[in-house]
Amino acid sequence: MNTNMRQTSLSSSQVHGNSRKRPSFRWSQQQQNQQHSHNNNYNYNNAWVCTRNYSNNFIAAAAASSSSSSSSSSFSSSSSTSTAFTTSQSAAFPLAAARRSSSYNNNNYASLASSQLVVPRAVMEPRKLSQTERKSIDDALQLGSGYEVEHAAMLKTIQTTTGSGKFLSGYTDEVLDEAYERCRVITAEYAKTFYLGTKLMSDEKRRATWAIYVWCRRTDELVDGPNASRITPMALQRWEDRLRACFDGRPFDVLDAALADTVARFPLEVQPFVDMVDGMRMDLIKQRYQTFDELYEYCYRVAGTVGLMTTPVMGIHPDFKGDVEAVYEGALALGTANQLTNILRDVGEDLRERNRIYVPLDELNQFGITESDLVNYKIRDPITGKVDDRWRSFMKFQIARAREYFTRAESAARCLDPSAAWPVWSALVIYRGILDAIEENDYDNLSQRAYVSKMQKFAMLPQTYIESKQFKPVL
Repeated sequence: MNTNMRQTSLSSSQVHGNSRKRPSFRWSQQQQNQQHSHNNNYNYNNAWVCTRNYSNNFIAAAAASSSSSSSSSSFSSSSSTSTAFTTSQSAAFPLAAARRSSSYNNNNYASLASSQLVVPRAVMEPRKLSQTERKSIDDALQLGSGYEVEHAAMLKTIQTTTGSGKFLSGYTDEVLDEAYERCRVITAEYAKTFYLGTKLMSDEKRRATWAIYVWCRRTDELVDGPNASRITPMALQRWEDRLRACFDGRPFDVLDAALADTVARFPLEVQPFVDMVDGMRMDLIKQRYQTFDELYEYCYRVAGTVGLMTTPVMGIHPDFKGDVEAVYEGALALGTANQLTNILRDVGEDLRERNRIYVPLDELNQFGITESDLVNYKIRDPITGKVDDRWRSFMKFQIARAREYFTRAESAARCLDPSAAWPVWSALVIYRGILDAIEENDYDNLSQRAYVSKMQKFAMLPQTYIESKQFKPVL
């Protein structure tokens, strides 16, 4: 895209009517001038650079402000120029289906096709936390039953029936239009198929969906972006503080402003958003999952939450007569299905780049595979270099479970408002296609990346449009 980004300057007084500032987040005059020059010549295809600039500034600011008060969340003219673009390319609903997906460099995988495999250092592995930092996460994050956590958040979401009404009085329509336009461009760049579907929604709904997408991607970038090894518990706490400020009508920067305006207009509950931040905290302290129950909680926090965020925006079919909880349960199932698919697709990448194993260790053992076997790639035939039968059987089991969650989500996806059903249904079908691709790769997700090609995606769209219209008034 060749659209240039227009400079938008919003002062703290424009938000609050006072002169309170947050010096720790202010850029130097040199940085402001550089960013101003950058924005005037900005091409949206350079989003990778912007992402890294944003991440560096946010992490440094969070560390510098660890002892300061977080009560003020207004943003100054300097901070409003930051553009927090995501690096992950995704096209799925819920939006966090793109969790942890990053670019693959196929040239790095040539050595993985042989039987003599060397495991490189995990280049994006989170740094070791101090006891104080770990305690701060333990205090903020109460791990428990994922089923109970998601059910509590779902009930809160259903009970929230109106927007906050905290409209941003200090903002002109032009400024908010610019905020949503930035969200639109990010969504169009990194979630192309899903973005196409949002064009069927009303203007207000699609703008809100873009705003939520961008917040999710920025959140994900904190723990899976290029600065993942530098992220601290304090940085995540500051991000949560900014989130709560958005729900209170006090955005920090122009992209936050889009979310704050969305919260004012739609019945959004803060709990799913907080739960997603907790999912990022889990990534700081957990690199292994012993059981599926442990993994399920993670899947809810980083993916199922998005169904709870977006369903109130997309709306339910006006002729639906069944239990609303069933629709939300379907949205949660879709989030789990998408995340399980991500995990199966990225087993090799997660191990190499982040030293993470998301597949349950006890289930590996059930198929005769130890953690050491996986870490040292001792699941390949020493002669052919292909994955062995143990791994194939293990992957068949994992894929079957992921497909079961997709099936649970199907009926609910068709019960969404007609303007939203197609983007959700098409994303479901396309993302489920990744599981087919893993099978086509002979279950080798250690050295090959399974994906659905652009041509395949567009070929699916007409049929998914027809299928999305098969509405049933009762689930």
